[in-house]
Amino acid sequence: MKKVIHLNRDKSLESAISRASMKFNSYEQGIDILAFSAAIRALGLSNRDLQPKKLSNYIRSGYLQIQLICAVILFQFRGEAGVSRDDLYDAICEVFPLTTYSNYRRVLRSGVDNEIFIRTRSKKDSRRTIYSLSDKMLEPICVYFLSILGDFGNLYSEVIEGSLEDKDIMKLLQRITENTGIKKT
Repeated sequence: MKKVIHLNRDKSLESAISRASMKFNSYEQGIDILAFSAAIRALGLSNRDLQPKKLSNYIRSGYLQIQLICAVILFQFRGEAGVSRDDLYDAICEVFPLTTYSNYRRVLRSGVDNEIFIRTRSKKDSRRTIYSLSDKMLEPICVYFLSILGDFGNLYSEVIEGSLEDKDIMKLLQRITENTGIKKT
């Protein structure tokens, strides 16, 4: 079940944003949503072996909700109109292998009921349902993702408050950036 969500390799960032099936207000909004969706997805995947095996449904649903949103966004960044329920479940199970199908469907249905996701019929196969992110959700999700970054910076500086100067905190953040595994060209 190694379904990793890839953007086409021949695409540039501008191309990926312009080919996405979502309508962004600006290029920067597209960058923000892609960057944070990929980051949250990567965090979920990197922690899959460290997760507690038994979490309450409420807590699991919180994690599951953000993974659902990010997985749908990443499928739409591939230029697809949305994602089928089965492919979305496979993507969720990569991050949360113990997710039951009934719990997944309950949380997904809640997202549709709250108009976070739009449910449509596939043009290729009318028996399949396709889920996509509502265009009305782009601005709130962008605000949410940007607040995560602001909160991270504040929390990071509060943890070491008083013991380091701002320039040293920036050096630590630079060190984190250098250790992401991305090779500089």
